[in-house]
Amino acid sequence: MIERIDVFMPPRSQYQVLHHFTQSLAAALTRTGVSCRVLEAQRDQPQLFIDELLRNKPECTLSFNGLLPDEEGRFFCNLIRIPHVACLVDAPQHYLALIRSPYSVITCVDRFYCDFFQGLNFQNSLFMPHGVDKELIIPPTPLDERPFEALMLASFIDYEQVRKTWKKTFETALCKALEEAAEIILSERDIPCVQALALALDRQTRSPMGLDPAKIDFVMALDQLEDYVNGRDRVDLLKGIKDAQVHVFGAGAEGWKKHLGQSRNILTHDAVSYDQALKLMRQSKVVLNSCPTIKNGAHERIFAGIASGAAVVTNDNLYMHDNFKHGDSILFYHHGRWEEINREINAYLHDEEKRLVLVKNGQKIVHEGHTWDHRAATLISELSPILKRIGAMHAT
Repeated sequence: MIERIDVFMPPRSQYQVLHHFTQSLAAALTRTGVSCRVLEAQRDQPQLFIDELLRNKPECTLSFNGLLPDEEGRFFCNLIRIPHVACLVDAPQHYLALIRSPYSVITCVDRFYCDFFQGLNFQNSLFMPHGVDKELIIPPTPLDERPFEALMLASFIDYEQVRKTWKKTFETALCKALEEAAEIILSERDIPCVQALALALDRQTRSPMGLDPAKIDFVMALDQLEDYVNGRDRVDLLKGIKDAQVHVFGAGAEGWKKHLGQSRNILTHDAVSYDQALKLMRQSKVVLNSCPTIKNGAHERIFAGIASGAAVVTNDNLYMHDNFKHGDSILFYHHGRWEEINREINAYLHDEEKRLVLVKNGQKIVHEGHTWDHRAATLISELSPILKRIGAMHAT
């Protein structure tokens, strides 16, 4: 049994999301019986942070998105010889450096992300999707107490500009591969981005035009692909909703207006903090979630939306399909089938009893399996043998 974990507060976080996650997971770990301190480094007094950490050494440290090496390639966990758990909330290719440390443990929100690391011969990876505070699960309130018909919390990504960048940056064959991979990701539920890109690249390398894999910056291409897919799916989803009034909160309000100017039912607003986002969810009848690049995992907006008493509309994926049932506890949409999801949203907005049943069923599932307490318990269970293995490797 793990007795002590020190959790590091991130120095920065867009919308304060990671700060909220850090406090929530630390509290959940404490409830499992683990002694858990939340430590925050001060730029002008780093030694105080280190002294406090080493004064009573934990069995491991933990932070969301982890601690990347410094400019000289040094890992903090290597220097203090304490394993560090990096709970990633973003795509894995941004954190490849972490696998160079023998003290690194990585958790991923998508099982396919774990496969990505294991494919690189990194074995210390665990599946840990987002969770939600159990205190946030509130009884679903009537429609007249929820002024927003539909809510979407998402930053605007100019996917058309991303595609134009391809033309300037990559050769024609790679551009074609990216276009093909994007269609695979948007249409197939069980093919992750890495595999989609690999399939498309394989076809292009064998085409008459030819493509030399050795000359491809795979990480850069994957980043560009994911930006394009995420941006396009968000815009297409909103365009597909013709009737319900949708309030969109997120960075890039001008971009939203430019792309959705003809959709008079879409109202755009500036970005809000995570705490404000939770309040908005509690005022919404429907919460829209677009995460087309997560194929076998879950995003916190799904659980937070359901906990807040809203009917959640999200991409179908393998993990979500195993945990929720369409039309019973959640609404899944498939890219391109916009008339279908528009019709279903209308049905739930005009049938209060039907919407409440959907929300209550979803809340039961979240309460029984998707709170931060569940994530903490699973983490402790799966982390213990990894820490023992790391300890054995570095025993002196």
